[in-house]
Amino acid sequence: MTEIDPGEPLSWAEICQRYPEQWVALVEMEWTGDDEDELLTARVVGHGLRRIDPLLQARPFRERYRSIGHFFTGPIRAPVGGFFAP
Repeated sequence: MTEIDPGEPLSWAEICQRYPEQWVALVEMEWTGDDEDELLTARVVGHGLRRIDPLLQARPFRERYRSIGHFFTGPIRAPVGGFFAP
């Protein structure tokens, strides 16, 4: 079976620039600090407009990587109305 290349390591800013407002699946994630505050670099193994797209594309990498991150590169969108009454 042919090995699939996960691509070059990219910073979070580069990932957001290449895949704007998309869902991404990431491997080989390097974080700052012990609390994993900020993503330094990662390799993209899937991306797409639908939340499921990168997960489907990342399937061939499940055996190779213990951890696959799933993130959205755009702004966080919250529901218009709140869940709690004042």
